[in-house]
Amino acid sequence: MNSQTSHIVVTGATGFAGSHVLESFKDHGYVIASCRDEKKLPEQYREDALIGDLKSLEFVEKLTNTADVVCHTAAWAELNGKVEDSEREFLEPTLCLIDRALVNGVKRFVFLSAITSKPIEEQRLHSTLALEDIWAHYASIMQIEKHLEKVGQKGIMEVVILRVGYFTGKNYALGLLPILLPRLKTHLVPYIKSGSTTLPLIDGVDIGKAFALAATVPLKESQSVVDIVGKEVPTVKEVFSYLHEKHHYPLPHFSVPFGLAYVFARFMRALHTVLPRDPLIVPSIVLLLEETHANNEKAKEILGYEATVSWKESVDMQIAQMAEEQKTNMRMNKK
Repeated sequence: MNSQTSHIVVTGATGFAGSHVLESFKDHGYVIASCRDEKKLPEQYREDALIGDLKSLEFVEKLTNTADVVCHTAAWAELNGKVEDSEREFLEPTLCLIDRALVNGVKRFVFLSAITSKPIEEQRLHSTLALEDIWAHYASIMQIEKHLEKVGQKGIMEVVILRVGYFTGKNYALGLLPILLPRLKTHLVPYIKSGSTTLPLIDGVDIGKAFALAATVPLKESQSVVDIVGKEVPTVKEVFSYLHEKHHYPLPHFSVPFGLAYVFARFMRALHTVLPRDPLIVPSIVLLLEETHANNEKAKEILGYEATVSWKESVDMQIAQMAEEQKTNMRMNKK
């Protein structure tokens, strides 16, 4: 595959990850943005953009007949969402996109997965709940990963699964910080396991860099699954301490074990069915604080990836943008 002349299609091009992926390809002449609203795209990508909905088979056919490489960053995530919504809006369209890409001769498929797939896959969660009862979005992600691994084993289309850390930096959307920070102000948020687990944050710039490499570098294997995280991986306690010292957010006043955190999160989610506001915590937030043991070693070996942005710098940028643009607390769900 000639990376200089391959047509690279970026789905979800106006989202957090997609916008940074486009930025990383700004000097590549064969990149095509795919999204639902071309007005949100940078000017240079509008003329050749593929505008449509991934739930449309006709649109998916057009996209996969155009692409040599698909960078699939489009997602649909709700922290407190329903399984049927995740399946309809994310799982089913993504499985269809993968299958049509295989049929229509796409050479490489790069998928934006998430770092907590690792402890899920290794069965290291501190909960006996079914995954769809913890977070429907992750249940969809794991099904997509399994499907991609089967596709990769065929040796027809190369597959790269990027298990990316928690988004920070400019152009933020739904993520851990916009949900967590307002809750810290309530003084009701505890540490879980004394804040000892790591929090693999990553700036959008480094996500873009990882995708650019995953889409273009020669691969030795037909399928690869790699962690993609930031320059350093701090603990939860280190992040909270920095937020306290630099941005004056309150520190948690006590700690609970993961088991109790999941039980309390389930109770708060159940209470939300009769209360209008978002719950203080839901199981998906507890899931994000599970230990991932994430590192960039495999990504460096396979892709040549090295992160460049410090988590503190990235957090500062995001908090500055939140102060300017986020006038109300971000909702867990889209509706």
